[in-house]
Amino acid sequence: MEGYRVSEQVYTRDEIIGVILPLLKKYRAEGAILFGSYARQEANAQSDIDLVVIGGSRFDPTDVFSLADDLHRLTGKQVDVYEQREINAGTEFYNAVFSEGVQIA
Repeated sequence: MEGYRVSEQVYTRDEIIGVILPLLKKYRAEGAILFGSYARQEANAQSDIDLVVIGGSRFDPTDVFSLADDLHRLTGKQVDVYEQREINAGTEFYNAVFSEGVQIA
């Protein structure tokens, strides 16, 4: 993202989850699924944070962008956040998220 500085700090999976949990509460999301290198505990200095938000009835889908921005601001990492309804069941992406992902909240 232009204008964003990216940190090379490597967090543990639990540290990332600890940052995500209050954001889920702030934006009234029911939960999330962490996937990618942080979920597999294979993160390195260039790893981004990959997250699928499970919005529920009280979640405003446009808050995905604010949540991603907050997560970047708090960690310094590039962030890819999706809302669950964006992902088509049965696709390779869907299968990867739900096979390797770690449920949060």
